[in-house]
Amino acid sequence: MARIRHIALATTDPEATAKFYKEGLGLREVGKVNSSTAEGYYLSDGHVNLAVLKFKGDDPATTEGILRYTGVHHFGLQVDDMDEARARIEAAGAVHRPYPGTEEMAARGNVEVKFSGPDGVTVDLSETGWLGTSDPED
Repeated sequence: MARIRHIALATTDPEATAKFYKEGLGLREVGKVNSSTAEGYYLSDGHVNLAVLKFKGDDPATTEGILRYTGVHHFGLQVDDMDEARARIEAAGAVHRPYPGTEEMAARGNVEVKFSGPDGVTVDLSETGWLGTSDPED
């Protein structure tokens, strides 16, 4: 069973946005990102990773068929078996979306495989989860 473990917000001001969610909701900062595709923060409530991202280019900022530099950008699900999950989501009509920076993701300890689902919404699948998320048994 897949579990929602990751939501990404796009923003033009990651510092102020992260501060809002830390102070306003009590989320804790569990990491920072500064890759070729985005910079920002990883926040968590202990179960879900909230990525606050400022995208550095149009390709990673695209979701739902348009550029999205602000707002809810995508969500991610942790899966037990990537091959099985990929076959299942593609059979349901999702389209694999190759993504630059996979090597950088692996260096951070997580690899996300991105898909476009209904209405072009970006969906990430990951076997390893995201910083600050609990194991699927929790």
